[in-house]
Amino acid sequence: MLKEAPRNFLFIVIDQFRADLLTGALGRNVPLPNMRALAARSVHFRNHHTVVVPCGPARASLLTGQHAMNHGSVQNGIPLRRDMPNLATALRTIGRELLLFGYTDTQPDPRGLHPNDPAHLSYTGPIAGITEVTEMREEAWEWLAHLRSRGYDVPDAGGDLTALYRPQNDTLGGPALYDAQDSDTAYLTDRVLAHLDVRKSQPWSAMVTYIRPHPPFVAPAPYNDLIKPQDIPPPVEAGFEHPFFEAYHSGPSGTDMFWGFDGQQSAITPEQIALCRATYLGLAAEVDHHIGRLFEWLRNAGQMDDTLIVLTADHGEMLGDLGLWGKQTPFRAASHVPLMIGHPDLEPEEIDALTQSIDVAPTVLSALGAAPPFEMQGSNLLAPDQPYGQAAMVELELGSESGQGRFETAWQCPSDHCRALAFEKDGYRLAHFATDIEPMLFDVEKDPNCTQNLASGEQTRTHRLQAEALSYRMRKSRSAQF
Repeated sequence: MLKEAPRNFLFIVIDQFRADLLTGALGRNVPLPNMRALAARSVHFRNHHTVVVPCGPARASLLTGQHAMNHGSVQNGIPLRRDMPNLATALRTIGRELLLFGYTDTQPDPRGLHPNDPAHLSYTGPIAGITEVTEMREEAWEWLAHLRSRGYDVPDAGGDLTALYRPQNDTLGGPALYDAQDSDTAYLTDRVLAHLDVRKSQPWSAMVTYIRPHPPFVAPAPYNDLIKPQDIPPPVEAGFEHPFFEAYHSGPSGTDMFWGFDGQQSAITPEQIALCRATYLGLAAEVDHHIGRLFEWLRNAGQMDDTLIVLTADHGEMLGDLGLWGKQTPFRAASHVPLMIGHPDLEPEEIDALTQSIDVAPTVLSALGAAPPFEMQGSNLLAPDQPYGQAAMVELELGSESGQGRFETAWQCPSDHCRALAFEKDGYRLAHFATDIEPMLFDVEKDPNCTQNLASGEQTRTHRLQAEALSYRMRKSRSAQF
């Protein structure tokens, strides 16, 4: 427990960052000294999961403390109600302003907006109540202006921005066209430090969101070849077949993975797989370096002992495991993310119990002296004798906006049938589908990478987890709260 509310709050959210970079086999191949040092002095929740993917819904749940089935923003581009309480609006009730350096991937509530309002055009706007200081939305105009001021050839507004992520000589694994000092990660950190330096005489609260190691997989030198592809363990392979894989590979996806990629993920060569994995780890190392700059500023400003630090990620990345890339899957690599909460008043500890992203906002609010809004469904993870959650639920929309996506086509069903739910409890993970597709079951204690489907051989356990998942959803539905 904290003796009193900390003066400052630093909330670091990393995009598409797998937890096993810190706690698993991949971690042996990537230098993350600053995040590991934070973990060593924090309450480190090692079995933490986002409750929904992809980016927009994950951040909506992280900030509202609600499951996606309740806040309704279940896909990128689906609006979030402006009157829904969230971390930023709740902090305002105690006189705190949450500064945003980056993005929250929030499609604004269209009610009250004119049809021509530009806010309709992008789902990467800021959530209600937050103060956007440095804009790093999908278009990243601030960063582009910085690059142009440094002499780089940058497209005008409305131009093709993909060329910015073209590696030198068009070679996968080659360095980015921009120097490391000018990368999006470096620029964002520079803006955070410059802004906080003029606010340090007053208490501050800041949310810093790093887009890396999110694709495109291109990194500036020296991070592009910091990790040698031959030193990285290969992706794990699925030891079973399932209609999910057939549907997943039935059409293109992830065309932004790297320059020249056409979205045919099943056709990626072993060499490309190794280079993508190495570049991902290099981008993670770059983020860690700049997080170290934030910590160094806190020490030099004499504010490290007066700042609550929370570090997490919106979701994970399959990174070729099971033949999959990205985060639109019900497997653990897509949902398992880090969570560290650090402050000198907190005794460093490793927690292996299941926790969820909906727990973060109520925990932060309680630590800073605010009452979590009634609508928030998570728990205060720092409460005395906290009985940590016994289950985790991850929601997943597989359908497309057009209703004619690869899953609808492969499964011959409407979009609202193309939904999945992952439910984890007692060391097992269930993947259940909303159409007539057989479930999957994994023993995640023995098989954390979900390589062996046990559903057909353990039908009793599968049926019990299906019933428990249904009961969990019924208890967590909004109608049961109001």
